[in-house]
Amino acid sequence: MRELFKSAAKITNLNLILTIPLIIGIMIFDLYSAYSKYTVDTSLKSLIAALTILFMLGVFCSGWFYMVKEAVKLSKKVFVLDSDRARETMNLFKKFPEGVGKFFLAFVGLYIIFFFIQIIITPMVYILGTKLIGGLDSAAMQSLQSMAMDPAITTNAGMAEFIEKLTPEQIVFMGKWSLLFMVITSIVMYLLMLWIPEIIYKTPNPLVALWRSLVKLFKDFWTTLRLFLSLWFMGFGLLFINTFAMFNPVIYLIMSVVMFYFSVYMIVVIFLYYDNKYMSNDEK
Repeated sequence: MRELFKSAAKITNLNLILTIPLIIGIMIFDLYSAYSKYTVDTSLKSLIAALTILFMLGVFCSGWFYMVKEAVKLSKKVFVLDSDRARETMNLFKKFPEGVGKFFLAFVGLYIIFFFIQIIITPMVYILGTKLIGGLDSAAMQSLQSMAMDPAITTNAGMAEFIEKLTPEQIVFMGKWSLLFMVITSIVMYLLMLWIPEIIYKTPNPLVALWRSLVKLFKDFWTTLRLFLSLWFMGFGLLFINTFAMFNPVIYLIMSVVMFYFSVYMIVVIFLYYDNKYMSNDEK
């Protein structure tokens, strides 16, 4: 496992251009989301916006994840000159449209399936939460909703003020629900960990890929769980630091760069694990 993380770090460092499509993609999504927030005012516009986001995700994910696969593949080549490696690394940009052509429909299908997974899980989580945690009384819930609807909480100062207004009962209540959501989200993330590599490496059918990825996941349960927990604790630690970094613009900028790097590194780790574990030499 240690060698896997070291190799993934080396691949990430040699292919930092993978961060460029990621940053551009997130910026485009943010701009479109901000635009939609002020222009979508009918059901038809909401449907069009949702389909647009779906297709944007299909384009970005199909191209970018294929680039990651090719970066892992490139790491196994031996180069005599650094200039040759640099040229091949820059050629990864050419893999983006190739990946879109191969996997666009696969990722559109993936997000449609994931949408239905959310529909199934959401009421289950709500029922589980009400049984384990319970709910606030109507007066406390109404007070919480009125505070949450205040536009000022979107800022750091507004969020701090919002937390200060909460009663101890509300803080405990929200803390328990947050913990439940974090646990459920982590379980879902683990179950879907190999889904995207399965699509990119084996089959563009997202439903078949989901089943096969789950089979692989539980076949090597302890290994995949250890891999997931390692990445989870690293990510949680960085998010924890990033939360406090928001109060200092310089540190927050540095942490933003670190978070982008870690996002690429995490995906490279998973792809490299899949490549080493499930791909024969003839298939690589």
